[in-house]
Amino acid sequence: MKKIEIKLKNDQYNILYAPLSKSIDYIKSYFLNGKTVAIIADNNSAHHYLNKLEKDLLDVNQNVIKIILSPGEKNKDLTIASKIIEDLLSQKFERTDTIIALGGGVIGDLAGFVAAIIHRGVNFINIPTTLLSQVDSSIGGKTGVNTKYGKNLIGSFKQPEIVICDTEVLTTLPKRELLAGYTELVKHALINDVDLFNYLDVNSSEIFKNNTILQDAIYRSSLVKAEIVMKDVLEKDIRAHLNLGHTFGHAIEALYKYDGTLLHGEAVSIGIMMAFSLAEKISLCNTTQTEAVKKHFDNVGLKTNFSELPNSSLTSKNLIKLMKNDKKVRSGSINFILPKGIGSVDIFSGIDEDIIKEVLEEYL
Repeated sequence: MKKIEIKLKNDQYNILYAPLSKSIDYIKSYFLNGKTVAIIADNNSAHHYLNKLEKDLLDVNQNVIKIILSPGEKNKDLTIASKIIEDLLSQKFERTDTIIALGGGVIGDLAGFVAAIIHRGVNFINIPTTLLSQVDSSIGGKTGVNTKYGKNLIGSFKQPEIVICDTEVLTTLPKRELLAGYTELVKHALINDVDLFNYLDVNSSEIFKNNTILQDAIYRSSLVKAEIVMKDVLEKDIRAHLNLGHTFGHAIEALYKYDGTLLHGEAVSIGIMMAFSLAEKISLCNTTQTEAVKKHFDNVGLKTNFSELPNSSLTSKNLIKLMKNDKKVRSGSINFILPKGIGSVDIFSGIDEDIIKEVLEEYL
């Protein structure tokens, strides 16, 4: 069984790569004195895995509260978080009890946020069931909800007690969901592992057919993020590198009001291409590198432009306005994570707005 040890100054936990069917063996020691476990899940993960998990919890004498939500980014909302908290408190959920997230990145972010603020913090266990959540959102303790002004503008850092990743559950996902998660997997390679990018590129036709290759890629990608998180837990410095493509991507998502037209990973794949184009214009990287990333995205079926996404509000002016709401903005200046090549990025600000506009209009 593979694992990644996350060692932080005030927290330590493991990411285990283990069968979800045996998760109770790994999580039962974290219930401490609590008698209740609240499982927050979406319909999809609940359909496949909730009954078994509930039975296992009852077998170890835990009361179970089930909160099941419809899938979608719309659930990352302060109103939803408030309703969940009211529901838990009405059922006498206590400070020694535990919250389990069972689902993708939205569920993990939302459940982690609730765990961070109810009773000023309760035990949190994350069981991610999508590719995106396994390689990205379940690692590092970021939790939160969206607002009309942008993504993740309300949130908290809440480290889990343990993360259980079962790569076999990914076989139940639609191809579109897999691709959306794959964006974040590739992103880590583009940030700090050129060898991983080359590995993914060589295996681009097999990555979703051969589970051994996918498992290896997930583990190697997760290691990149884990190493960055351990160096910079609160995103004061290099953890911001993990936002490659996200300044553009978050603005794109906000423009579509998180209505499902674009999944997070789809917006980020377009955002990564925009980041490479912007970096090219200010001579950080070259055309060959930008084209290599585009070719890889095209080969696996990721979005690289808006050709099939008509929207009358999709203008460079509107996107720049939304980017200025990003939480990384400082003194009104948009901060970008830009590539200096494949496998290396850095933080840049003060870029001429006309150049940013030029890049946006090339993709519209």
